[in-house]
Amino acid sequence: MIFPPFNSTLKNGTPILVREVTQDDRHLLEFGFAHLSKRAKYFRFLGAHKDLSEKELDTFTATNTSDHVAVGAMMIATPEPEPIGIARYIRLPTEPHVAEIAITIADSYQRLGLGSLLLGLLGNAAKKSGITEFTALVDSENTAMLGMLSHFDGAKRTHTSPEIEVRFPISQTLDLQAARLRRENQKFKDLNKPASVWEDDGGAILKLFADLKRAIDKREIRSNDMSLSHQPACFSTLSQGAALFRLCLF
Repeated sequence: MIFPPFNSTLKNGTPILVREVTQDDRHLLEFGFAHLSKRAKYFRFLGAHKDLSEKELDTFTATNTSDHVAVGAMMIATPEPEPIGIARYIRLPTEPHVAEIAITIADSYQRLGLGSLLLGLLGNAAKKSGITEFTALVDSENTAMLGMLSHFDGAKRTHTSPEIEVRFPISQTLDLQAARLRRENQKFKDLNKPASVWEDDGGAILKLFADLKRAIDKREIRSNDMSLSHQPACFSTLSQGAALFRLCLF
């Protein structure tokens, strides 16, 4: 096992499960591919592609090795597993230090950070296997993929119309993943900020609770018939972050 399965969250708050692709995932690959748009299928195979063949399914679900690694992501808030993204690298036999990558993200979940997350995982696995460079052949109209790869300062582009070959050092993918983890950690730290500094969508709710607490405090002073020790837990945690307030609301 290259890495254990783990949960993550997309930019829009969607919870997902990320794990390695296995031989038991044939049906998930078929399901995910069937729900891709024609445009997404074209970008993945650089040409029209109606269905995945048995041979392709064999290849795409093969056990991960140092030469071939595939990782995927699926929704976890749905009744049945719903695959929404997959990424793989295959080492080039003529250039053992280089691996070709392919990333496919379901249309509705593009530009939410999933591609970068999966690419970072590939980068970690490839580095441990002695691979130092990634290469990708991208359709010139695949702006989502080209936009993600544009973040890599060391990327070299070769135009072979209508495709563009992009090469970049694996260290760039690890830097990208590290930046993403820093952002996620910062969001977690922000949950512990006092209510007065919250500026997200929950700010109005936090202010409402803060005002209510002040009103209760004043009543306690006047009548001495209410004690904070007898108030609901949400009133005593006003400075511990939005997550606690939202728990109190539902």
